[in-house]
Amino acid sequence: MGRHPMQGETVALFSQMKVNFTEGLDHFRQTIFAAQTALHAPPDEILFNNLSALAQDFDIARSNGIFDPLPEEAPRESHDASRTRTIRSRLACLGYLRLDSRLPIIDPLLIHAIKKFQHDAGLTEDGWVGRQTWQALQELVGFESPLHINRWFAGNFPNSALQRAIALRLHVLGLTDTPAFDDPDKLDAGLHRLQAVTAFLHLSAQDIKPEICPATIALLFDQDLLVQGLAAELSPLPEDGDHPLFSFAASLAKVELWLAGYDVAPDGYQGKEFFKRTPIRRRGRQRMPLGQQPLLLSDDAKLFTALTTYWQDHGKEGESPGLAQRFAGEFPLFFRMIDAALRARNSLPESEKSAMIYHVVAKQPEQLEAIWQTALSLDDQIWDGMGRVFGWLHNLTRRPDGKEIVIGRNISRLVYHQAMTGYDIARQALQAFPAQLDNIFQRELQGSDPHHIMMCHDRDLDFKVFINGRGDQEKINQFIDQVTLTSRSFAATCRIIGVFVSTLSLFISQGRTGWAGLILTLLQLSDRISSLGRQLPAVPNFPTTPGANVLPRT
Repeated sequence: MGRHPMQGETVALFSQMKVNFTEGLDHFRQTIFAAQTALHAPPDEILFNNLSALAQDFDIARSNGIFDPLPEEAPRESHDASRTRTIRSRLACLGYLRLDSRLPIIDPLLIHAIKKFQHDAGLTEDGWVGRQTWQALQELVGFESPLHINRWFAGNFPNSALQRAIALRLHVLGLTDTPAFDDPDKLDAGLHRLQAVTAFLHLSAQDIKPEICPATIALLFDQDLLVQGLAAELSPLPEDGDHPLFSFAASLAKVELWLAGYDVAPDGYQGKEFFKRTPIRRRGRQRMPLGQQPLLLSDDAKLFTALTTYWQDHGKEGESPGLAQRFAGEFPLFFRMIDAALRARNSLPESEKSAMIYHVVAKQPEQLEAIWQTALSLDDQIWDGMGRVFGWLHNLTRRPDGKEIVIGRNISRLVYHQAMTGYDIARQALQAFPAQLDNIFQRELQGSDPHHIMMCHDRDLDFKVFINGRGDQEKINQFIDQVTLTSRSFAATCRIIGVFVSTLSLFISQGRTGWAGLILTLLQLSDRISSLGRQLPAVPNFPTTPGANVLPRT
């Protein structure tokens, strides 16, 4: 893989950006203390001062690189080195960039690749990654984001972005040696290997066809279902060591270990992972034919090291090298462990997930700077695998040995991702509040029409509705639906802001000041904020009508 001559210098520049987490929130703290000393300040004035100050501090947190949400318009530059490198990596994986330079900057090559991807995905070709382009990359390259298949078909044919994602997924799962972007014969061979694997694992009630169709695509991109198939009792395993099941199992193990935070890349099957021990002929014993020798995992493979560490982490220190080496014959045991973690994840209420993360960090708030440095160095792993890591943390907190949880890569991923999600939602609420308030205080609500229906209020905000008996019923219903959605959204915005301001004020009064106080607030409220955030003004999504392939925004 190529390396840009400026890469070391640029990465070093980003790595020097450090933040003192005991500082920050200066504007909000000043308004809190000013409100405490003001004797006759009206409550609404205090509230608006608090919100204005908080919005300023949110912007500072973004400019300081503590949080960097997706842009809402074309950015001049990006301070989010992690996400920029992730975008570059994913476009390279899909073949839109010839090499992944790992540069955390927006350059002409990256902009061109983004536009080409947007064209193939049916998105507005503006050359920057907003919510919709990011969501598209998550679906096609990530392993935990569900693939909404109908969005990727134009009529009966998958669009070019999905075709590239299929070629990439076949390679990542060890069914082709390289992504078959422009090789129909290799793609066909990979689909036939997928058919052989799924037939052996009985993953579908009907035989999967070796062709690009919705049923085949759905199975190929269902990571949890593939894990369940390999976790089942499989006896006997194929005698043919070249059966695609073994390369498939090894490649899927790489994916799962990578998602769980281990040092291995989901780069498919390299053809060197397994070997057969040369049989030794001993006196009086019949030598086992080479073809019947068990497949063993080479100890110089990255997968071997990651599996050994995985088994050590799960209490099998003495057995871990042997379990790793015998992976080809005992892989169902590994995938049963993964499947159990997935089931634990699915059984966890969102409130319990939030509580687990908050309590881990609240005990060691001084670790926040190290957490941020670690998380931002992981790139792709911040944006994928969170469900797996929650299952891992759930199992870890229930270990009988009672060992204290060490804050490392996985905890850092969870903390950053959870806080980032809460920050993004709270920021949306702060941005939406002024416009929503203006709409509510208009004498006539937006959309009112005397020919159909009107909604207005007096100075005391007593609302009245006037319906024209000769009006268009459909337009009347549309107005009522719109007012209902707007009211719910405004209520959610107020709840988010209210609970956030009160909790943050409490933390500050307890001495949890600065950016650390902001992050702890986001972690403690992440469940409530996320739930309310679903009622905020919707961001335009992918088209849902078959054949539609152009979106109004990125």
